[in-house]
Amino acid sequence: MLFFSSFVIVGETSLTQEKTDKISSLPDNFDTNLTVYVRFLGFDQDIIDEDAIEDKLPSYFTKWDVNYGTTQLNFNYDFEHMDDVYVNGLKNYIQTTAINGTGVGFSLNVTKLNEEIISGQRSDVFLPEDGLVADAEDVEKFISTFIHSPELERSGYTLYFLNFSSFDSPDHSLEHWYNVDKISFDTNETISHWYSGYDEIPSRPTSGWGGKHRFCYLDLSSRSWYFDWLLTAWTAFYPGSFSYYNYPDIETLIQTHNPYTPAGQEILTTYIADWLYSYLGNVFSAYYSHYQIGESYSLQVKVFDNLTNNGFTTEEIEWTISDSRMFTQLEKDLPWIDWEVNVNYVLLTDYPELYDEIASYVHEDVNGMYVEVMEGLFYYLSNELANYFDFDAADTVLPCYFFLTNEIGFRYNGISFAGLGGMGWEILLGTQNSIFKDADPSQLRRGYSAVMIHELGHSLGLPHPHGSTYGWGSSFFQDVMNYFSFSEESFSSFNQDGLARAHYKYFFKQTTEEFEDALELYESQGSPVNLIGYLDKVNSYIEISIDNYVNMEYIDAINSTKTALIEIEDLLYYILHPEEYTEEPLPTDETTIYFLLTILALVPMTILRKKNREK
Repeated sequence: MLFFSSFVIVGETSLTQEKTDKISSLPDNFDTNLTVYVRFLGFDQDIIDEDAIEDKLPSYFTKWDVNYGTTQLNFNYDFEHMDDVYVNGLKNYIQTTAINGTGVGFSLNVTKLNEEIISGQRSDVFLPEDGLVADAEDVEKFISTFIHSPELERSGYTLYFLNFSSFDSPDHSLEHWYNVDKISFDTNETISHWYSGYDEIPSRPTSGWGGKHRFCYLDLSSRSWYFDWLLTAWTAFYPGSFSYYNYPDIETLIQTHNPYTPAGQEILTTYIADWLYSYLGNVFSAYYSHYQIGESYSLQVKVFDNLTNNGFTTEEIEWTISDSRMFTQLEKDLPWIDWEVNVNYVLLTDYPELYDEIASYVHEDVNGMYVEVMEGLFYYLSNELANYFDFDAADTVLPCYFFLTNEIGFRYNGISFAGLGGMGWEILLGTQNSIFKDADPSQLRRGYSAVMIHELGHSLGLPHPHGSTYGWGSSFFQDVMNYFSFSEESFSSFNQDGLARAHYKYFFKQTTEEFEDALELYESQGSPVNLIGYLDKVNSYIEISIDNYVNMEYIDAINSTKTALIEIEDLLYYILHPEEYTEEPLPTDETTIYFLLTILALVPMTILRKKNREK
């Protein structure tokens, strides 16, 4: 790459040494160095073996990237026990703001849930519990304001491990939780339903939160029924085998295994390392890519409506998905992308071939009528994409079939879904019972704008923050890709970073290659001296982008490369018409003299490198 070599050729001045050090901080092949700051609050330091925890963790994660082969994220670990002033401050805040009383938390009746899975009949499977419940987002704000250092966000991610066992009773009759409430993106009402038809559920108790900033917190002494649900209702998702599934909280582990003995400390070490490993693999290094990246994206949703032919009006269903709400959210979370979002409602009956194709796969069981899409519908839809969507609308087109059917659900390999994505295109499925409670249009239940953004996230290159490889321990944070963060519409800072890193690499590669082409043209046109300042300006934008990238200012890094691309486009014109460029005089400062010498020395090398690349 052009400027990598340039800082070696010029000489070992203080100026060039500074540049060389900067470039070396961006590893070859876009490997990225990040620090994971692990902060303990409320733990006895004598039972935490930091070296043993680190020994159980990988030093890097390799992610597949179609544009660059593989991308490696290198992690350094920084462990620290926070001072008592921070521990006591957070504990006092929680005790002051939390609700303390009878029935404020909930656990899961696993026996009843198992019965209902078999029968298909849904009712209340949650049991009220006594104790203390705090607002998860308020605690996140407190940590951000009074504990978390913004400096850490320039070099990596932070995971705060809390241990507030003093909030609980030894016999577990009193527990504490962190509560998550969510206002629906589409209905603007508090979400009170859960997967598989469970309505009027209690608020979701979580063991931690995060996602607005580059940190999460996790209270190992807190409880959540989420893992009980996972290991009972979602066994088909293959959650893997991790030690945190075995203990509802750290008190249970310590009561079972004495951490002041070598054997007990080893179990505690594995327990903490398993939690951390989940965040590392699922969240802090979450991005992977199967698709080419572009500057402009067109999200096209075609809604095939079969409800207006079954007693519902257009006005009653068109709220279910919103192009304006999705556009606003995507532009906010991923502002470097040029977004276009279109939602188009059509009648399914106007497409008789598609209607008949769906009807041919309908089955029925205890849970009602359904289509198993892998019996053939999936492949039919895949083959028909070009007939339903405009693939010339943008660099990257993300098409989605959205079916509103009359009581017919869709399943993927036996698992019911509201959305299926990650193929570069998506399928959404809604029925009158999923979008309305009891099929009553006056009782809005679930919209699909957030579902669409979730599935779109897969096609952008984002996985779920859970799975069998790294476990489900990283489920407790705010992100549209997260099953626990039900109907969330926004991408967390972690997924924004992951996408931005990949997109920066795309623009960086494009910028440097086009700059090399410009230099070749520059040499072929006799190296007009009056354009040296212009070359220096383009090179400066590229250098600035590297600074931004190393400091995790990813959006600024992308914008610097995009600005450089615009400047290169103008530069190509001026190289052919140097007499028209009169904006800047020939620079004579020391920095530019070095750059001039570099350009003159590098042009032959650039041409040779390009020829090798073409071979």
